[in-house]
Amino acid sequence: MRKISLFSIIMLTATILFSIVACKKADTSITAPAFAKFNLFNAGDTVYNYSVMSTGNTLKVPVGITNISNVDRKVAITVTSRATAGVQYQALPTTITIPAGKAVDSLEIKGLFAGLANGRKDTLIISIVDGGDVPAATYNKRIRVYMQQFCPVVSTNLIGNYANSTDLYNNNPSSNPNYTANISNWTATSATSATVIIKNLGATSDNGWGPFYPTDPAINPGLTAKLDWSNISNTTVIIPTQNYFNDGSGMSTITGTGTFSSCDQIFRITCTVRYAGNGINYTHVSILRR
Repeated sequence: MRKISLFSIIMLTATILFSIVACKKADTSITAPAFAKFNLFNAGDTVYNYSVMSTGNTLKVPVGITNISNVDRKVAITVTSRATAGVQYQALPTTITIPAGKAVDSLEIKGLFAGLANGRKDTLIISIVDGGDVPAATYNKRIRVYMQQFCPVVSTNLIGNYANSTDLYNNNPSSNPNYTANISNWTATSATSATVIIKNLGATSDNGWGPFYPTDPAINPGLTAKLDWSNISNTTVIIPTQNYFNDGSGMSTITGTGTFSSCDQIFRITCTVRYAGNGINYTHVSILRR
């Protein structure tokens, strides 16, 4: 019995010593250094299409650090843009604070509706940089924010006369800068698309076949156009190929693509006319404005 008890004591002592050594090894793990980044899932730049509305809507982008601390930590950022802080967007802070015990907070971006009038579009390049309490990561450290105005598309706001319309030929202004175009017959085709009739589009004399008159059977009842605002950062106009006018040499056709602004009520359409008299294509830009 004495021999067995001594052996048991030796084994128990060895087990305790081994456990102590093992615990000490487990406690020597290394904590990785913290880095700051945008909490995104792709390694390259992330693009945000930010439609700025009159309601003052903002864009929030998550910013985080790779480990949690028991103290607040600041993440430094910079902004590069042709836009002016206080005019096109509200000035952003130079640092973002990640509160103690948290790994993520948000950068709030606010575009200024009035500063983006007349179809203006701006890009903000926002980067996380060294200089705060946490250095920038080598990935997910930059975003691009494309900003522009957007107003809800309401049919009654867009139909009617556009009395200050004009055309550009080879980027040169028309010699007849103001004529009246008209948009009518709004027909919804989905929640974000519609067809309309455009009358008197391109009614200048620069190209030799305008102005048009209501008695012209090829212009009355006008041209069918399709409007689409499913992508509110790129509202589009399409004029499918159709008859345009007949000056006696045959039926000339027109096709067009462009954009429109529901805020400014301006349509900008690049049109190509295939003239029946010689078979040549002529291109001009029609700008419909109130």
